[in-house]
Amino acid sequence: MKIIFYIAISLLTIQVYAQTTIKPFDAKIDYGKAQRPCLQVNLDPEPKTLKKAWREYLKDNYDFKLKGIGFLSNKDLLSAEEINVNQISSKVMDFYTHIVEDENGSEMKVFVRHGYDIYVSEENYPNEYFAVREILESFIKYYLPKYYEERLSDTEKRVKELVKESDDLQEEIEDDSDDIAKLKKEIEEKEEKLKSNKQALETAKAKLTKRQEKLKRIRSKLRKL
Repeated sequence: MKIIFYIAISLLTIQVYAQTTIKPFDAKIDYGKAQRPCLQVNLDPEPKTLKKAWREYLKDNYDFKLKGIGFLSNKDLLSAEEINVNQISSKVMDFYTHIVEDENGSEMKVFVRHGYDIYVSEENYPNEYFAVREILESFIKYYLPKYYEERLSDTEKRVKELVKESDDLQEEIEDDSDDIAKLKKEIEEKEEKLKSNKQALETAKAKLTKRQEKLKRIRSKLRKL
């Protein structure tokens, strides 16, 4: 029953995963007291896990490191300022990612700017905006399969543990049942012996009484000789 329940929960979780939006879409984010253009995606991994994966992916593939996630740090807004990412633009830029928890996992928003108030959008920097979208999509294609494979592996491992646990419990129940049957037989044998001993005791008490009375009569007769 425990295994069936666990598998049912896993299947339900997979159905919930299927409802998440893994394709980036155009959105807005409040930043610097204004609405800024960004790309948004909603993914299943919880925020801290997603932040670490995103940081490592950008570091390995685009040679820059986001600040805000790491040892004793877990901010909603990750940033890499005054950096060069040639795959996006030859200009110096600030690269931001806002990741927070949502009802299924994480809401992830990515936005880029040149200077203080020049934000990359589909209207004013279409090529750069498209490049940012491609980076985000490439991350999703790389990371999500690995994430789900790990979750699947964890589920398979847990199922195996539950199977072994159930087998061990079944074996213990069978052993205990054998012990109970053996003890029950021993108790029945002892009850029969107790019953026989009680009958023998009553017989012995009756004989003792008769012999005591006979000894008393004999002593009385002997005193008269």
